[in-house]
Amino acid sequence: MKVAADQDRRASDILFEDLAGSRNSIRRENIRVIKEVCDLMEKDGVPIAAAEVVRRCGPHGPAYSTVCNTGSKLGEYIRLRVDEQASRIESVPKRRSLADTVLDPVLQAQVRDKESLARWLQKENDALRTLLKTLKPGVNIDAAIANASKGGQRLLLGAPEPAVSPTNEGLSVALMKLMDHLVGGRQYIFIKGRLTINKKVVLEAADVTACRAATKLSQEDWSRRYEVQDASDGQR
Repeated sequence: MKVAADQDRRASDILFEDLAGSRNSIRRENIRVIKEVCDLMEKDGVPIAAAEVVRRCGPHGPAYSTVCNTGSKLGEYIRLRVDEQASRIESVPKRRSLADTVLDPVLQAQVRDKESLARWLQKENDALRTLLKTLKPGVNIDAAIANASKGGQRLLLGAPEPAVSPTNEGLSVALMKLMDHLVGGRQYIFIKGRLTINKKVVLEAADVTACRAATKLSQEDWSRRYEVQDASDGQR
C-alpha cells in the first residue's frame, strides 16, 4: 500500500516535503510560499513560470536570484510544477467531432465537410453581425430574422429609417433667453444681419436666421424684440 501511494505522488510533492523539512527556516518559508502560488496558478489555469511565480510571491517572497540558485532547489521545484502542469494539459482529451463517431468512411468525409462549412459560416455570421452593428444607425439583425421567421417570408434588411429629430419646446425659450442676455446685457449688436460684439462677427447672417427660426419668432417680432432697425438687413 505504501509503495502504491509513493508511486501516485508527484515528484514536486516529494521535493516539497524535502525542502519543507529543512533546518533553514528561510528555505522552509520560501518553499511554502512558492507552493501556494503554484497551486493557485494551477487552479486558475495560469501557465506556471519562474518569473511569474516570484512576482506573485511579493516583496516578502524569495528573490529571482535565489530561485535561480541551484543550491536552493527552489527553481527545480518550479520546473517540476511546470512539467506536471504541461503533462496534465496534454492528457486532457480533445473534443471529438460528430464525424469521429461515423464509421462509414464516405459518410464520415461528408460530415467533416458539413462541419467545416458550419464553422466557416459561423465566422462569416460573426463578422457580418459586427459590420451591421457599426452602421449608423445600426441594423437590428435579430429582429429582422425574427420577423422573417414569424411570417415565413424572405429575410430583408431594409435601409434604416431616418432618425426623427425630437421636438423640444424648451429650446425656443432657452434660445430667446440666451439672445436676451447677449443683446440686452452684454452689448452684442446686429450688423448687416450678423451678430457682433466690438465689430467682431459672432454669428453669420445664416446662423442668425437659423436661431430666429428655432425661436419661432416672426421677422417682425424678432426685429422689435432685439431693436433691429432694418428688418431687411438685420441692422440695429
